[in-house]
Amino acid sequence: MVGDSGVVLVDAGVGPAGGEAAEWLGVAGRLPRLLGQVGVEAGDVDAVVLTHVHLDHVGWASDGVRPAFPRAEYVVQRDELEHVRGGSTYLKRIRPIEEAGQLRVVDGETMLRGMRLVPTPGHTPGHQSVVTDRAVLGGDVLVHPAQARWPELTYVYERDPARAVTSRREVLATAAAMGVPIAAAHPHAALSADAVPTKAAGNGDQACPPHKL
Repeated sequence: MVGDSGVVLVDAGVGPAGGEAAEWLGVAGRLPRLLGQVGVEAGDVDAVVLTHVHLDHVGWASDGVRPAFPRAEYVVQRDELEHVRGGSTYLKRIRPIEEAGQLRVVDGETMLRGMRLVPTPGHTPGHQSVVTDRAVLGGDVLVHPAQARWPELTYVYERDPARAVTSRREVLATAAAMGVPIAAAHPHAALSADAVPTKAAGNGDQACPPHKL
């Protein structure tokens, strides 16, 4: 997203071929190429919001030695950081950011460059979503279009299914009240708060254009 306050990236994707997430998912990430398609280079990014610290969301966050976005502050919820601290994903992807002094740890709802970071725990203890005036960027609070119609549907990777259901309902209510779509990380199509898409748009190669906030 591009605005008067700079370039904000929400999550850092799967990562390069040979990385942990690429090996797990069987597909390499394309984030640098997709950023290039909209004219954004790594040095242009002012902030990286991490909805949560899972392999497929922090794959390009760092190269294991230094942050991938040299000018950016990386923003994560404290509960999430404490949940992952000491684990392999933290050590390989987050610790280099923390050691570089680029990690910003927040507690609860936080304003960032005209956006609202809202805790939506359940998938992970410190999962957060990003609320803008154009969309709610929901990370993994929803992972299938059916959950927009039936938020009580849970899935195996939710650490706390009951809290995840509550977070889903809150995100759906927020999107409905604002009249904006939910852009979840895994479904290709944005999710309406009152309708389930029947067809995903695109094949994943298209770059989402930056939006002025």
